[in-house]
Amino acid sequence: MNVAVHSVHFKASERLLSYIQSKVETVTKVSNRVSAATVFLRLDNNHMHENKIAEVCIHLPGKEVVVKKEAKTFEKSVSLAMLALRRIVKRSKGKNLSAKKR
Repeated sequence: MNVAVHSVHFKASERLLSYIQSKVETVTKVSNRVSAATVFLRLDNNHMHENKIAEVCIHLPGKEVVVKKEAKTFEKSVSLAMLALRRIVKRSKGKNLSAKKR
């Protein structure tokens, strides 16, 4: 699977990039229909503690699923986004299987 990571206004470390790669790969355990993923990492302009934003876009055949999460660290925001994406992909996979049975 092709994973593209874009960090806006900063340079992401290799450790962060490898963490994101491993987290995104976990979605393929749920569904093998995922063709590509795009991850945008942003720093919010406010001075609150939770100002790290991760926006993850998964490309499925026929649609794209986008999840945006905010947390104290990029690792936590990516982890939260991937949990949400796994739930969405599982749900859509179940709907596709029930439609095929009819």
